[in-house]
Amino acid sequence: MKLFNRSIAKYLSTLALLALGSAPFAAAQQEHQGIPQDWSTRHIMFPNGGSPERMRAASHDVRSWINWSLRSQVLFPHYPVPVARPIHPRESRVDWAVSLGSKGGMPIAETPAKYSFSTNGNITTANCTTDFVVFTIDTTTAATGGQASIVALNNLYTGTSSSFCPYGTQAPPSTDYTSATVMWAYAINGVGSTLSPVLSLDGTKVAYIDSGNPANLNILTWKAGQGTSATNAAAVGSGSSVVSLPYSNTTVTGCAAKSDADGDASPYIDYNNDVAYVADTTRLYRITGVFKGTPTLQYCTTVTTGGAGYLTSPIYDQVNNTVYISDGLKLYGFTPGATGFTATSPASITIASNTTNKYPVILAPYLDSTDGFIYEFSGANASNANAAVSQILTNLSSQVTASIGPVLSGNTFLLDGDFDNNYWTNGPMSGSGTLYACGDQTGGTKPSLYALSFSAPNGLMNTTPAMSNNTNINGASNPAGVCSPLLDFFDGTTDRLFVGTGALGVTTGANLITEWNVNTRISSSTTAPTNSATGYWGGSSAFTVDNVSLEPQAASIYFGTQAAPPTGTTTPCGSGNFCAVKLTQSGLQ
Repeated sequence: MKLFNRSIAKYLSTLALLALGSAPFAAAQQEHQGIPQDWSTRHIMFPNGGSPERMRAASHDVRSWINWSLRSQVLFPHYPVPVARPIHPRESRVDWAVSLGSKGGMPIAETPAKYSFSTNGNITTANCTTDFVVFTIDTTTAATGGQASIVALNNLYTGTSSSFCPYGTQAPPSTDYTSATVMWAYAINGVGSTLSPVLSLDGTKVAYIDSGNPANLNILTWKAGQGTSATNAAAVGSGSSVVSLPYSNTTVTGCAAKSDADGDASPYIDYNNDVAYVADTTRLYRITGVFKGTPTLQYCTTVTTGGAGYLTSPIYDQVNNTVYISDGLKLYGFTPGATGFTATSPASITIASNTTNKYPVILAPYLDSTDGFIYEFSGANASNANAAVSQILTNLSSQVTASIGPVLSGNTFLLDGDFDNNYWTNGPMSGSGTLYACGDQTGGTKPSLYALSFSAPNGLMNTTPAMSNNTNINGASNPAGVCSPLLDFFDGTTDRLFVGTGALGVTTGANLITEWNVNTRISSSTTAPTNSATGYWGGSSAFTVDNVSLEPQAASIYFGTQAAPPTGTTTPCGSGNFCAVKLTQSGLQ
C-alpha cells in the first residue's frame, strides 16, 4: 500500500490528533490483530493535508486506523516512527492461478477481500495459514458438492522461484506454477454473487450480498477445511453458519416489503457501530448487529424511482454522519438517525446524463474524508458531452468535472480510477497529487489512460487532464474492451499503478495487466508501461493488494479473470475455467 513519507514533525502532529479523539482507533487495535481489506478500503480515504478538525473527526472512524496502518507501514503501537520495508527482487513470472470453475468468476469491477493477520502490531508478518483472500463467484448454479458461490484461499505466498509458504496441493497443470490452497468453499442459497465480499475486523466472518431475488445479505461464519475446491463446495454447518437476511422483502420503517434484486451495491460496514448500509435497485437500508449481534433490518428509504440504472454501493462519512449513494445520474446524501434517514440539504447533485450511455455511474463514490471531497467516475457527464470525473464537495453544493474522452456508448462501463502516493502524502491542497482514470479514446472501443491534477491551495481538480489518451494500456494493437478499476500501490521506493484491460466477459481484446511507474506523474500519451502480463481472459476484476513485506511473495496483487478461455486453451488454472490470480507487484508477465 502507499506509505506516508512524512517528516517526523508531521508524523508526531498526526499522532497527537489521533490521541485527542482515538477511542475507536485504539479499540480497533485491541479487537483484532490483522488488517481487513475490501472494496471500501480504496473508497474511503484519509490522506494528509486536511484541517486539524477534519483529521481529528476522521480519526474516530476505525477505517482511518486500517488505512493509516496499511499506508504508513507502522509497527504500531510498539514503535514510535514509521518503518519502510524494502521489496525483495521479484521473478518475472505469474505466481499462481487457482480455478474458480467454469460457471463464473470474480464479478466484473468487484474486489476480492484480503485478511492479513499479524502479531504484536507488525502488519508485515505474513502467515501462510491465517492470511487469506475471499472471492465471490458470479454463478447461478451453486450447489453442495458442486460449484461454490464463495471461496477463500490461503497458503498465498508462493511463487515460481521463491516461496514463503509451502507449495499448495492444487498445483495447476504447468510445472512453472505453484498454487495457493482452498481454505474453504461454500454453496449458499443456490446462487452466486455479482458483488464484493466484506470482512469483519477479526476476520472470522464475511458479509456479502447474493444474486437471489430477493437478494440476501449473508453473514457467513466460516470454518477452515470445509469445501475442497471451487467446484466441490460444502454446505454451511458443523462449525460454520450463515445468517441470510432478505432485506428488501420485509416491511420496515420507511419502506414496504418488496422482492428486489441486489442492484450494484456491495455492503458497506460501519465498524464503529456494527452497522451495514446496503441497497437494492431503488432503496437504501440500514442493518444493525452485523458482525457482533443478530443482523436486524432497522429502517429504509427510497432513494430514487428514475435513475439511469441501479443504486451503487453506499459509503458512510463519519465526519459529517452522511451516507452517500448514486443512482447512476445523481449523488445523494442521507443522514442516518435513531429512527430513519433524513435527506441532506441539498439532497442531491446531478453528475451524469444517460442520453447515450445506459449506465453512466455504476460504482460507489470515492470519499476523501480528511479534505471534504467526493469523486465519481461517469460514462456521460451532466450535459452528455463527455465521459468525466467529478470532484464534489461533501455538502453536495458544487462540483468540478474533468473530461476523460467522449461519452461511452451503450452498455460500456466507466470504472474507478485511483490516486497516487503524492495525493496521500501531501493531500490535494498541495497541488502535487494525481488521480489516474481510464476513459475511452473512441467512446467504447479503445480504452485509454488519463492523469488528472489538482490546484493549490484549494485542492480543486483541474478541468483539463495533465495527460490524455494513453492507449498503451491495451498493448500493441488491441482495440476492444474496458479497463478494470485501477490500483495504485507505493512500496516505499516505487509508486506503481496497475491497470487491467479486457472485453467484459469475452475472450477478445487485450486480456492484459499493465504496471506503470508513477513516482513522477505520467504526462505523455506515448509513455509505455513498465511491465505487462498477458493471457488473463476478459481482463481482470478489481485488484486487492498485499502490504509491503520482507517475506518472499508477500507483496502481490490478487484478482479474478472475467471470461473462461476457449475450450482447449492452456491456462494456469485449467482449460475453460475462470481463475483467481496472484501476481507480484513488479515484473509482471
